[in-house]
Amino acid sequence: GEALWLDTMESSNGVLEELRPWLEDASVKKVWHNYGFDRHVLYNHGVDVRGFAGDTMHMGRLWDSSRLAGYSLQALTEELVGRRKVTMKEIFGVNKPRKDGTPGKTILMPPVAELQSDPLTRDEWIRYSVYDAQGTWLLYQQLKRLLSRMDWQHGHSLWRFYLDYWRPFGELLTDMERHG
Repeated sequence: GEALWLDTMESSNGVLEELRPWLEDASVKKVWHNYGFDRHVLYNHGVDVRGFAGDTMHMGRLWDSSRLAGYSLQALTEELVGRRKVTMKEIFGVNKPRKDGTPGKTILMPPVAELQSDPLTRDEWIRYSVYDAQGTWLLYQQLKRLLSRMDWQHGHSLWRFYLDYWRPFGELLTDMERHG
């Protein structure tokens, strides 16, 4: 359906400051894929994220710890949600020209800042980045269903294990990494 996309590339536009209260509010639950990365990036911009509800990468590992296909957002959403993520290279990649000027096999990626700001690629960039957020939410819902159906102990599911142990550890781990 609908999505809200906010441009945070320009720190001077104030978007991150507007989002700060929401991002730092522990009562507002947020879902991530690779929470540690995003939390560190935001912390480097002075935002101390709170309200960690889940990390689909961690949930995927708990669901199947022996996946050969890995735990990328692309692999998990394609398998569990039936939603293929098109890669940045597929959308934005350009063939490196050979010496004779013809397109070569090597695919080059323009800088992200260029993709986001160039009027020729901005709309597609927004669709691409929103697709990830939507895919993360759908994946969270599916993994929650799957973990809820998997037995853990004493009549509890792996979802209960995730909520009681793994999720708090994910938060603690990012705190530990922050402090070295």
